[in-house]
Amino acid sequence: MLTPTPDILIVDDNPNNLDLLAGLLKEQGCRVRAAPSGKMAIKAAETSPPELVLMDISMPEMDGYEACAAMKAHPSLSKIPVIFVSALDDPLDKVKAFHAGGSDYIPKPFQIEEVVARVEHHIRYSRLQREIESQNAKLLDANLKLKEINDIKADMNAMLVHDLKSPLKFWQSLLDCLSESQPVPGEIIKASIQSIEKVNTLLSEMLEVFHFESGDVLFESVPVVPKDLVQNVVEAHAHLALQKGVRVEWSAHGEPRPIQGDPVKLERALANLVGNAIKFTPKGGRVTVETTTETGAGVDAGLQWTTFKVVDSGPGIPPEELPYIFDAYRHARRRSAGEGVGLGLAIVQNIVATHKGRVLAQSQLNLGSSFTIMLPC
Repeated sequence: MLTPTPDILIVDDNPNNLDLLAGLLKEQGCRVRAAPSGKMAIKAAETSPPELVLMDISMPEMDGYEACAAMKAHPSLSKIPVIFVSALDDPLDKVKAFHAGGSDYIPKPFQIEEVVARVEHHIRYSRLQREIESQNAKLLDANLKLKEINDIKADMNAMLVHDLKSPLKFWQSLLDCLSESQPVPGEIIKASIQSIEKVNTLLSEMLEVFHFESGDVLFESVPVVPKDLVQNVVEAHAHLALQKGVRVEWSAHGEPRPIQGDPVKLERALANLVGNAIKFTPKGGRVTVETTTETGAGVDAGLQWTTFKVVDSGPGIPPEELPYIFDAYRHARRRSAGEGVGLGLAIVQNIVATHKGRVLAQSQLNLGSSFTIMLPC
């Protein structure tokens, strides 16, 4: 018989017929339930929908036609195949059975082999239909996700074009002055230099994300001292913090254990977080960088992590954007007007993931944000 075991509901007001059919199907390995009336059959099916129903026609109160029609009108029962088993042999009775929603009709007295063959056929067909519907639903879901990804990438491409095109106006002004042998205003020179830096940064980040996604990234693996890593990053951002009027503090709790990895790329990841924290923290605010070694709990029991935590007192991240901040494409789609595409956090996640670590983000509006890099000791 079929696998998994078929669940069949037999509906007949004659106990002898119920016993006979139930016995035959149990011998074939089926799980069988019996209902002596149409109303009880519907209640039984609602409680636990069967794979197939064998339905008698001539029953008091609610005959087989009515019971079948009621099942077909029920949202959770409508696709269950119903095979009528009846002594009525008039062609009109059979037509009426199919009009009521029946899938097949077996006349009494029946042959055992015929009942078994038809039951197997309809269960196989029903299972195949469900599998097709499931695959179609998955295909539809995949197509919708693919469309969403394509839309997101199209939006990002448009943003990239905008971000690469915007600096051209400064370069054009600079070239116009030079071509006309006019003195170049200092603000145009400054804006041109800044725009070149912006374009170089953007192109570098785009290439870095591409290399990570293609797996074309080479890593060193040497011991890295956490204190040295933090000190290098904080010192490198001292001038930016001074310009912004933001206080940057850092501390090491205890003696954080060394980690194994690529010092240049790890420094890049931490620098992206510190740079972002300074950028989004208003004048007079504070950015803190802490490093420590933590012992894992729960599923991490027995593991030790060296952590780097960057906390700012900026405006915070809207809750609806927080799940997407490490996704280069989605984050770019949700950026505010005037911001860059924002690939820095995607690069952070890629670097940390390559070191078999984790990066976590927490934020509250008007209170600030916190980013934590966890690397295995």
